[in-house]
This record gives sequence, structure tokens and C-alpha cells, in this order.
Amino acid sequence: MADLSQVPPGPNQFATLLNALNAIDRRLGRIEAHLKIPTGFINQQQQQHPQQPQQQQQQQQQQQQPQPPPPLPPPQQIQHHPQPQQQPIVMGGSVPIARPIPLEPPPQGYTISSRASMQEELDQWTIPRGYSMRIAGAKVTGKRKVRWVCFRGGEARHHRAPVDQSVFEKAKLEGRRKPTTDRTSKKCGCLFKFEVIETAKDSDVWMLHYPNEEHKVHNHGPSDDTSDPRARKLPPYMSAEVDRWLREGWLVSKIQDELKAKGFTNVLNTDLYNRKRLLKKEEGGGGHSSMIG
Repeated sequence: MADLSQVPPGPNQFATLLNALNAIDRRLGRIEAHLKIPTGFINQQQQQHPQQPQQQQQQQQQQQQPQPPPPLPPPQQIQHHPQPQQQPIVMGGSVPIARPIPLEPPPQGYTISSRASMQEELDQWTIPRGYSMRIAGAKVTGKRKVRWVCFRGGEARHHRAPVDQSVFEKAKLEGRRKPTTDRTSKKCGCLFKFEVIETAKDSDVWMLHYPNEEHKVHNHGPSDDTSDPRARKLPPYMSAEVDRWLREGWLVSKIQDELKAKGFTNVLNTDLYNRKRLLKKEEGGGGHSSMIG
């Protein structure tokens, strides 16, 4: 069989192909007219947006990146309400406690840890309440007990007769306090008292007891920090410092300035003069040392 592909085309075949191409072109023209697509539109779009694929890729990368959180709304305005006023408090150690009631007695059964610290432990209760206690007697055999009375208990002794002027001059030369007859006693017959009894023999643990109810009431008002000698008592470290100043010859006015700078404002000049006299007596071998107050 002869191979037709090797037969050269004749004039009739060229005419047939040309007619077919013209028919296809007319159909494409009718399609463009029907769709209203301008001629060459696709080529124009490619020329105007040659980098459109790159822009789409950048937009996709931006969408993949984490977006910052939206800004927080402005905080609402806080309304401050006035706080109710509180009662004054004092500090006991690191725990705030209510201000003590003036002249309040220690409770029945109040426990004291030892005989050596008895005065100090009682002062911690009584002095903030406007009074202090002093020893009036003790039972030292068997089950021991110590009797305590208010520092304003008892009656004042009669004043001495007027002192001669020569006595004043001698006291001044010797550096002693001059005797006076116009000082008023703090004793006013107060019946407030109690006993501190050892719980068991040689236990050195003590418990407070009132003999009767009438001994639980004072007949005077609370004292201030300057009228009660025990309230003016300095702590041991400060008393030792004052002793050093007195031995070095400091003036009482200078010592007062130092004490006030350290917060001790209730020490009287009389306390310092008395301490100075006792130190001189101690150096002369005639007495024992004691703290101010």
C-alpha cells in the first residue's frame, strides 16, 4: 500500500485548509463579540500586572506571620470610698493590740514566769495603764508569795520643819540636792493591792491573786510618764550610757538633749542629779550602783 504522507499536497487541499482556517477565525470573532472581550485584552493584562504572582506570595507570607494582639481597652476608673475611722492602737511586739484601758487591773490568775523578772513583767502591764506597783512584803518560806501595793498606796509622812539656810549652803557646796519642805507626796491612800503566789514549792512560777474585790480599784486617776518613777526608768543599755556620761562630767542639760534625741523624753533632771550623787557615793565605797528610776 502506498504511503499517503509522502504524497505532496495538491492545489485543492490548500484551498480546503484555507477555508477551514477562515471558518475558525470567523467563529472566534463571533465568540469575542458575544462575550464583549476587547481584542488583545489578555495580552494587555499581562503587561500591566507582570508581578501579580509576587504580590500574592507576599500577601500570603504576611497572613502567615503572627499578628500583634489588639490594644487593651482603657481601664475603668476606680471609685475610692472613704474608709471608716479606726480606734487608735499601740504596738505590742509585732502585733497591733487595742490601747490599754486606764487603771485596768491584771486579771485574776495572771501568770509570771520567775521571781527575777516579776517587777519587769508587772511593769509591762501596769505602766501603759497609768500606774505601777511596789513590794510591800514577802513570805520566803514554804510556798512563797510577794505582796504588791499601788505606788500611791499609804499615807504621806509629815513634812520636816523649815531648814536653816546654812544647811542649804552646805548641800550646795557638796553637790547634793538641797532639802525642801514644799514637795507634795504622791501617796493618797490607794487600796489597790494583790499577792503573787508561787504555784508550787520551788517551781518559780507565780500566779496573781486578789485578797478581795475592794483591792481591785484605785482611788486616783492615771499617772503620766513623768509623775511615775517607774515609768521614767531607763532600759539597762541606756542607763549604762548615762552613767558613762555622768562619770565623764557631762552637764545634765547636755545629757537631756541626748536622751530626747534618742526618744527618752520623760526623764527628769532630778533623776539625773540623784544618779550622779549615787555614782559619787559608789566611787567612795559607800553604796551600790542602781539604774535611773
